[in-house]
Amino acid sequence: MKIRNHKLVIQYDGTPFEGWQVQVNPETVQGHLERVLERCWGKPITLYGSGRTDSGVHANGQVANFKAEAKFKSIAALQAALNYYLPPQIRVVKVQYANDEFHSRFSAKGKEYLYRIYNHPFQDPFEINRSYHVPRPLAISAMKEAAQHFVGTHDFASFTSNPGYERETTVRRITDVTVSVKKHVIEIRFRGEGFLYRMVRNLVGALVKVGLGRMTPAEVKQVLDAKRRSAAPNTAPAHGLYLNKVFYTDKF
Repeated sequence: MKIRNHKLVIQYDGTPFEGWQVQVNPETVQGHLERVLERCWGKPITLYGSGRTDSGVHANGQVANFKAEAKFKSIAALQAALNYYLPPQIRVVKVQYANDEFHSRFSAKGKEYLYRIYNHPFQDPFEINRSYHVPRPLAISAMKEAAQHFVGTHDFASFTSNPGYERETTVRRITDVTVSVKKHVIEIRFRGEGFLYRMVRNLVGALVKVGLGRMTPAEVKQVLDAKRRSAAPNTAPAHGLYLNKVFYTDKF
């Protein structure tokens, strides 16, 4: 039977999981998916994700791939089987065959992260674990001005946390940052070619501080130029963050 490269697009509520990546003991999104794949194929199968998400972080468009025999009679049958056995917080929203060279991580040319802030004096109970509750009013215009300092190629050493492994560089290219408001929800979207560990949450921490009037947009630029994590504000909570989209070339 021919080996096929299967590409999955996955949504998940990260609240009950210890992040994406398989670990020894904690429940992870990748761990659940690999157990379901083993159940369907009757043997261990390695799943490759486009990148890690931390504990509590969500995804609208995580991408993963694995190689295995084309066992199911149709893509729809495979998708139905995966979703039948997965916990309800994880859903495979798209399945397709990719060419053999496709790799969810190494073939990616960029990502979009979405961060949601619920900006109202009282927390909406339906927004718990879905957004970061900031009860004081935020100055949106100042946040938009500050966000533009992140666009372009910069050393983001001030806005990354220690990942526990050696990095070649902390330079990354951000192509776009937008700040928009929908009623009480502020949505901040970051598009870039790559992101560092906790980078988006650290950037949001700075933008919230600007919105609260505790930092100016010019001071955000100074923090960026300092290239020291100790110079930057606190990290925003994980539960407001979503891996929104992963971008690939037309070839994939």
